[in-house]
Amino acid sequence: MSIFSILSKRLRTFASYFSVEAGVDFGTSNILVYVRNRGIVINDPTMIARIRKKKYTGLSAPRVKNLKPVAYGLRAKEMLDREPAQIEVVDPVKNGIVSDLDAAEKLIAYYLKLIDDIPTGYPKLFKPRVLIGVPTNINSVQKRAIKSIFLSFGLKDVVLVEQAVLVSLALGLDLDKPSGLVIVDIGGGKTEVSVVSMGGVVVSEMINLGGKDFDQDIINFLKMKYGVLIGQNTAEKIKEKMYETTIVRGRDLEKGLPKTIKITKEELLEATNLSLNKIIGLTNRVLAETPPELMQDILQKGIFLTGRMSNFYGLKEMMERSVKMPVSLDKDTGMSVTIGLGELIENKDNLDKVKLVSKFN
Repeated sequence: MSIFSILSKRLRTFASYFSVEAGVDFGTSNILVYVRNRGIVINDPTMIARIRKKKYTGLSAPRVKNLKPVAYGLRAKEMLDREPAQIEVVDPVKNGIVSDLDAAEKLIAYYLKLIDDIPTGYPKLFKPRVLIGVPTNINSVQKRAIKSIFLSFGLKDVVLVEQAVLVSLALGLDLDKPSGLVIVDIGGGKTEVSVVSMGGVVVSEMINLGGKDFDQDIINFLKMKYGVLIGQNTAEKIKEKMYETTIVRGRDLEKGLPKTIKITKEELLEATNLSLNKIIGLTNRVLAETPPELMQDILQKGIFLTGRMSNFYGLKEMMERSVKMPVSLDKDTGMSVTIGLGELIENKDNLDKVKLVSKFN
């Protein structure tokens, strides 16, 4: 290592004491934030409630700007399907991609303000530095869009790191050894299967299928089998109690009156069977594309299931039967990406070893 590199590294370390360093997992379902020396400080739904945009038409229609936010995160989610006519609840991220730029900017601005208000032991002389976990399979335009949103708030540095690499860091994968690991990340709106080795992604594929699709599967199943209509939040609560028989209250489609039914974990598996098989099929395709030299490591370590839907009832056993190798579950359900960001923030040597999507500005 050259003298210039050593001095540059020491200067960055010194400057880090006078700014906030944070890692952001800006997911479809949840936004999680890790702050240096503080750990995970934010874990909120990626939702925002705002004044509904009026659908003006014609050349004289006024331009609508800066729609006023009403609620963020959990408060906004609790309003879903219960909000009055003049308010709308928006998911700014769909399938791992920013779909509503205005809502995303306002949501990020809100959480960056919370991060900046966190007290530190030193005066804040520099702007915050942020690491962001992004899916491997989104294109460069989408990655630049995510980065530009954060840069628009005047941050010092914005660095993108692939989520599969961050999960491997959380699992303690040695970045110096050419050792392979298969990671199946099932998020709120996408499932990504990746083979990681030496701090980079070797093979990866993604499908637009995640927890919100499971919610829709449950809604459709209850509608078809029992003639009961439920909302998205109710479907999500059913998933949370997936290992027990759940009492469900909804609207009878025939009579229009409230109706109560029971749904078992076996019925839940039946409702989502098609989606689960799509995830298993994706895993098999990635394994078929994996270099043979990495197969020995993969056979020894097996497959690692992560993401908010990794512990879904029956998925682990179905995948083990299909791939004929051990499958491990994420003990920190849905938090491995954020834990990996923490590893990079707290141990700066790792940042030089991982294959970054974008370097420092």
